[in-house]
Amino acid sequence: MDSKYPPVVCIVGRSGSGKTTVLEGLVRIFRGWGFRVGTIKDDPHGEMRWDQPGKDTWRHREAGAERVLGLTPQWLWLSRRLDRPLTLAEVLREFDGLDLVLAEGFKNEAMPKIEVIRQETGLDLLEGLQERWAVVSDSPLNVGVPCFRFGELEELAVFLMQRMGLRPKG
Repeated sequence: MDSKYPPVVCIVGRSGSGKTTVLEGLVRIFRGWGFRVGTIKDDPHGEMRWDQPGKDTWRHREAGAERVLGLTPQWLWLSRRLDRPLTLAEVLREFDGLDLVLAEGFKNEAMPKIEVIRQETGLDLLEGLQERWAVVSDSPLNVGVPCFRFGELEELAVFLMQRMGLRPKG
């Protein structure tokens, strides 16, 4: 990853596991600590409803993200038609000047990941996931990486700040 871009952490998991909830919580925490945070919502199926109340990109913005970007195979929601899907590295050019980017999705990218697991969507880890730094779950899990509960997002944020080498603001 090119060091001129802000550090990136991908929030991944099955549909309905709580990825957006975790991302919202982290945005609020990092913003409260003075960080400028951007978010990306990846929709590989092209079904995204951009910035509508209650939908993911709207929730990212309402949580306090400085920049919110949506990505489908055909569209980059900054309303720019694409002739091919973009890599996460290509998309990160939009976040120059921010302290941190939290991306929802991109499970196949070689970037640090937090996997979100909820009992009702299955407690099995995603197979073949690279760079799993931690797990957030509603059940205690022993999976070889730190496991945080949904109520421990501040502890997760501290862990991420240390792992990424970010210094507290202010």
